[in-house]
Amino acid sequence: MLLLVTLSLLLAGCPDERPLCSEGQTQCGDTCVDLSSTSSHCGACGTACSATEVCVEGGCQCRSGSTLCGGECVVTVSDPAHCGGCAGEGGMACAADQVCEQGQCKAACTLASSERCDRSCVDLDTDAFHCGACGTVCADSRSCRGGSCTYDLIAACFNTGQVVGLQAGPDVKGPSVAVGTSPQTVARMQDVVLVLDASMRLLQARLSDYGELPARNTTGLVPNHLLVQDPYVFVLNSTSNTLQVLRRDEEPAGGSGPRFPDGITLTDVGSVNFGANTNPYGFTLDGSDVYVTLLGNLQTDASAGGKVVRVSVADPTAPTVTDTFSLPTGEALKPFPGHTTEPTPAGIATLQGRVFAALGNLDPRDFSVGGPGLLARIDPASRAVELLELGTGCLNPFWVVPVGERLLVSCGGAATYDRNFNLIDVQGTGLVLLGTDGRVVASLALRCAEGTSCPLPSAGRFSVVGNRAYVGDNNAGRIFVIEVVGDSLVERRGLGPGAEPPILACPRSRGPSLVGDVVAIP
Repeated sequence: MLLLVTLSLLLAGCPDERPLCSEGQTQCGDTCVDLSSTSSHCGACGTACSATEVCVEGGCQCRSGSTLCGGECVVTVSDPAHCGGCAGEGGMACAADQVCEQGQCKAACTLASSERCDRSCVDLDTDAFHCGACGTVCADSRSCRGGSCTYDLIAACFNTGQVVGLQAGPDVKGPSVAVGTSPQTVARMQDVVLVLDASMRLLQARLSDYGELPARNTTGLVPNHLLVQDPYVFVLNSTSNTLQVLRRDEEPAGGSGPRFPDGITLTDVGSVNFGANTNPYGFTLDGSDVYVTLLGNLQTDASAGGKVVRVSVADPTAPTVTDTFSLPTGEALKPFPGHTTEPTPAGIATLQGRVFAALGNLDPRDFSVGGPGLLARIDPASRAVELLELGTGCLNPFWVVPVGERLLVSCGGAATYDRNFNLIDVQGTGLVLLGTDGRVVASLALRCAEGTSCPLPSAGRFSVVGNRAYVGDNNAGRIFVIEVVGDSLVERRGLGPGAEPPILACPRSRGPSLVGDVVAIP
């Protein structure tokens, strides 16, 4: 079963010895480099792309926002030599005393957001070619937000010990960077990326290039989920059955350099224990409340799980359980013939005053899928709990995320593994879109295109940017990109007909490659 395989991988850990460069990386001088997506070493050591190019699958191509004009990638919205388009092909070369602003030649920059950089008028808050200051180009596939270069999403590669940045929209991956041994998930705190590692460590890396920083903290057993509400950090430790709270006590450094050049000093300030065998799995912040799913331990004590608890963090130094919502059991879960089931909640989200938990609906005797895909809808005010059906194509619901006023759910599927955790069969994996009334609006199955073969997919954790969901693969290190278009789900990067290939974020030469999480970076 998918959830238990994930936990088994977490518990198994990794060998202490690591190769000189981690999987998918090559040594260039004294640096380990991802040649597939590093613009300064694209395809080969020392082969550099220009400032207006990005490295994609080992080759330089025009980056988002630039256009090929006469063999050179140029930014036609601000380039005075190719203003509004390639000169002579819809664009023009501005006169020597003119600037280019928004694709037009002008005597001066006119927009309130514009800053003049030589003869280009740019927005330093958003321009990836002049980010924060004239001439500061965001490296690789980073975007510019608020004058800082950053990726839109980060994928945690559990089996290869790396994190990978992604640019949404063009869906281009940045270079993989080794951080820790088995990163499960990440979060941003100011200009630092916090990396929750299965080695019972909360690691830190620079937001600018993901270089690992010396600051780190100890977590509980099997740290599984991470949320930040600055200055507080919340860590969910599954096998320790705890919610751990840490606090940033130092202020950022002044000046134009890094705010925390050595990382952030975090101090443990509070915790709550949910009890033996509760196995807290996912959580979500809603104001001063945290809602936590208790997956339970089917092998030891199934009755300890099958719940959602509300924890008040009004005082984060003294988190307190204020309510417990027991989820339906028995015939309410509509068990398949010959099965008994437990609700086994995993992912959780809040929307419009309601709490939604994805229910694995597993048979405690052999951890197989024992019933159809269900979503629990909880009204915290009335304490009412309803079950929403997700359709016959969704088995083992896993993660849930709002998309506007609707909900998107990933379905891990009924998975069969061999003794080495290789996925040998899966049924009912994909995504389901629910409308505002809680009914299924659309569903999309993840599977190899008819007549073709591919590594079997299993949908896991995901994040949403705009109307696009970036879905981690629990088997082959891929990220699927699914777009919500009206009442439809469209596979933009995936396995189906008409889709571009999925993003290979966490390649591995042999064995399974689990994308532990895909996290949108604010």
